[in-house]
Amino acid sequence: MVEESSYKSQIKKLRKKAENSRNAYFMLTNRFKFYSNLLHFFVLLGSTIVAILTFADYEVFLPLISNLTEPVYKLFIGLIASAVFVLAIMEEFLKLSEKSSEYESSGKQLTSFIRHADSIEKREEIQEGDLSQLTLYYTLICETTPIIPDNYFFKAKRHLYRKISLSKEIEDNPNMILWIENVKRKKNSLFSSLKKVDKKDGNSKE
Repeated sequence: MVEESSYKSQIKKLRKKAENSRNAYFMLTNRFKFYSNLLHFFVLLGSTIVAILTFADYEVFLPLISNLTEPVYKLFIGLIASAVFVLAIMEEFLKLSEKSSEYESSGKQLTSFIRHADSIEKREEIQEGDLSQLTLYYTLICETTPIIPDNYFFKAKRHLYRKISLSKEIEDNPNMILWIENVKRKKNSLFSSLKKVDKKDGNSKE
């Protein structure tokens, strides 16, 4: 019975680590997807503008810009075309879309692992082989997935524990207004941080 309790505890630790890593991977997925879409949008917008300006005559814009000349107009088109070209090269070089897909795939692998770990944790009897198999499964995922930057790992961990804490509070108070609760939490966190700084300053002066 003691061994089984120990196995459950180790499985729970593995599952929590996996949940945190999954959170980090999906955060990175959203980040790269956003930048990829933004870059793609500017490339398409710039290309459209260049195409329109190329086939339009500069005289069309004289009512708006009275001192516009043809050489300046052509130079302006050239600058926009150059900017679009640079953005297109950046889009190809950075491979943001591929990175987004890679992190998303890693997050999905960890989701499968979490479900599998959860099903084993709920069993009435857990054998040592179950833990070994699960540990090997987690190790293989870690070896084949990209490294998570430290700042995103800790950010994901903080986000996960906030989510768990908020979920428990919602169970006690289903009518809670989430955005008000988030403001309260940030306010309390800021005050506690300021108090810690004041205490450190007081101790250093002593």
